Amino acid sequence: MLKCQIMKQLLADLYRFIFLRKSLQKVNAHLYKLVLRGIGILNAESYAITGEDFFLKFLKEENEISTVVDVGANIGDYSAHARLFIPQAKIYALEPHPQTFKKLQLSATKNNFMAFNFGLDVKKGIKSLWDYSTTSQKKSLQPDSALSSIYKDVVEGLHEQKAQAFKCKFTTLDEFCMKEKIQSIDLLKIDTEGNEYQVLLGAKKTLAANKIRCVQFEFNEMNVFSRTFFRDFMMLLPNYKFFRLMPWGLMDLGTYRPLTHEIFGFQNVVAILNK
Repeated sequence: MLKCQIMKQLLADLYRFIFLRKSLQKVNAHLYKLVLRGIGILNAESYAITGEDFFLKFLKEENEISTVVDVGANIGDYSAHARLFIPQAKIYALEPHPQTFKKLQLSATKNNFMAFNFGLDVKKGIKSLWDYSTTSQKKSLQPDSALSSIYKDVVEGLHEQKAQAFKCKFTTLDEFCMKEKIQSIDLLKIDTEGNEYQVLLGAKKTLAANKIRCVQFEFNEMNVFSRTFFRDFMMLLPNYKFFRLMPWGLMDLGTYRPLTHEIFGFQNVVAILNK
C-alpha cells in the first residue's frame, strides 16, 4: 500500500515537472478534453459512441423489456432506434414543443410507438418552453430544435442565441402513469435540457413504489443553468446504483466525490434499481 502511494506521488511529481509550465497550458487543455472523452464525456456523435446501443442490448439480454418512457423525445429518433432493439416493448414518447411534436407524430406512426404532446415536470400546468427565435443569428437553427429548454438561459446564455417562448403543457410522471395505467417502467429515459431532476421530482410516488427499474438521463452544461448537482440525483435516488454509459459497457461511478461526479459535460448516466 505504501509503495503504491509513493509511486503515485512520484508520477504526479514527474508530470508536474514536465507539464506544469506556461508554455504547455494549451497542451494540457487538449489532453484534458481527450481524457474526458476516454471516460465517457463529450461523446455525442452516435448511439454507439454514447453507449446507448450497448445499454439497449444489455437490457434486452438481461430481461424482457416491456415498457419504455422517453421524456423529451424531440422528433422521436431515440424511440425509433430503441424499437430496433426491443420490438415487443410499449414505448411512450413525450414531447411538449408544438412544432417538434408534429414530426414526432410522423415517426411514431412509422415506427410503432405512442406520442404525447406534453412534457413532464415537478407539477402539472402550462409553462414556457424556450427555443431558438425565428430571428436567431444562426439561420440554420429553427424553433423546433433538440435544444429547447424551460430555462431561457440555456438558449441565450449557453447557446448565445435569441430565445422564443412556446406555451406548453406539462404534467408529472406520477399523473401520467396513473392516467395510462402504467404499472411499472423498465426504462425511463430523460433528455430535457437541464430539467431532468424536476422530472424525477414529479415521480416520487412511482419511485417510492420501486416501479422504475432504470433511469437514463443526460448530465451536462445545462445542469449549471438549472443549478442541479449530480449529488442531487444520488440523494433523490438512494436505492439506485449509478453508472456512466460507455461504448463497451457500464462504468460504475462508485462513492460520490465532487471531483469525479460534478463534471458538467455531455454524458449519459444510468441509475439502476438495486434488487
